[in-house]
Amino acid sequence: MNRLKQLCLFAGTVLLMFLAMLCVVGSIMGAEWSKWFFTSLAGRGLWICIALLIVAGLVQFEEIFKAKWPLAVYLGSLLVLMAGVTKCNCTLFAGFTIGVIGLFGLFRTKWNRTEIIISALLLSVTVFIFSFFSLPPQLKSVFFVPHVFACFLSYIYFTAAAFFAARLLFNENPELDETAHRLVCLGFAFLTAGIAVGSVWAAFAWNDWWSWDPKETFSLAVWLIFAAFLHFRYLYKQRFLRFNNIWIIAGFILIVLGVVLVNYSKIFAGLHSHSG
Repeated sequence: MNRLKQLCLFAGTVLLMFLAMLCVVGSIMGAEWSKWFFTSLAGRGLWICIALLIVAGLVQFEEIFKAKWPLAVYLGSLLVLMAGVTKCNCTLFAGFTIGVIGLFGLFRTKWNRTEIIISALLLSVTVFIFSFFSLPPQLKSVFFVPHVFACFLSYIYFTAAAFFAARLLFNENPELDETAHRLVCLGFAFLTAGIAVGSVWAAFAWNDWWSWDPKETFSLAVWLIFAAFLHFRYLYKQRFLRFNNIWIIAGFILIVLGVVLVNYSKIFAGLHSHSG
């Protein structure tokens, strides 16, 4: 790997982690703070800087598609976000194209029988809840099932990855590390899909594809942390095995905090709050 790519990936990792911390702060400070910062000159500069670093660092398209497809999902999503800032349709179409190619890699991944059964059961439960439970009118949407299914399935994969990462803290087994990495890749793809579908849903229902709701901001923080992990893992492989595992566990803890504090507590008020 040449030094330019190493520099780009490392710089992208640091910037992603910085953005993730800002998203957590924004969730606490409120939607108005987040909206102000990320649409300010400083926020726009961060988005554009990261996008340019990734484009510069991942110029080998064949490598992205064949070996490291989650990074293609990341790159596509990042270009879509940048399009939201710059209002550039070419950037938007490029982001969707690269992202779809990256998501195609999901179907090239071999799933075991347990994962297929869990996915089928979760999809069935989601469809059952949508069809037979009394939901608020704003939740009665065609986007409910794909959004909820993708997000919760990503949580399941991240939980499984954290389980293997915890085991690796006591037994540094390279095979377990590969399993944890694979689960993070799957979780990242489904989280990306869930956030994307949720954004389209918001655009149809509330005429705003992103409102910096506390849950949205927390989910973005999780996405940024695991995107940074994929950067770091791609750059250093298994060189820092214990640090990789701690990183995965930290991302899982952030998911738990997002569900407990944002969805089911009165600390955060927003569209995703169920605390009553």
